[in-house]
Amino acid sequence: MESTQLIFPFIFMMILTLFLYFKNYFALLNAFKNKSIKYSYIKIYKGDVPEYIEVIRQTLKNQFELPIFFYFLVLFIILFDKFTQLDLIFAWIFVISRYLHCYIRLTSNYIRSRAKFFRLGFVTLVIWWIIFLFKII
Repeated sequence: MESTQLIFPFIFMMILTLFLYFKNYFALLNAFKNKSIKYSYIKIYKGDVPEYIEVIRQTLKNQFELPIFFYFLVLFIILFDKFTQLDLIFAWIFVISRYLHCYIRLTSNYIRSRAKFFRLGFVTLVIWWIIFLFKII
């Protein structure tokens, strides 16, 4: 089995992040046009803003927290040539959990549902890292 198969979940995570960048950009653009935020908000991202702007911004920011561990793990698996079918399963579980987490956050933002998918991704990533560490020891 080829480790390059991990590229697909990797790309899907990048697509999610890019989508959130575009969503954030166009939401800010609309907010400026509606005069619901001031240009000064962009300086340090502080001040009064509509809740949807802050939700989008926080969702984008989340893509540079837990997913960083995903990116490094995928790269290490490829670098150390330690790929198995289980790695691909863990990768897709993590990616799907992130998509669902983002979807919930951007729609209902129901914390209990969002937390379930966060936990699923977090636990998946922790177990996956432990398995990888045992493979290279």
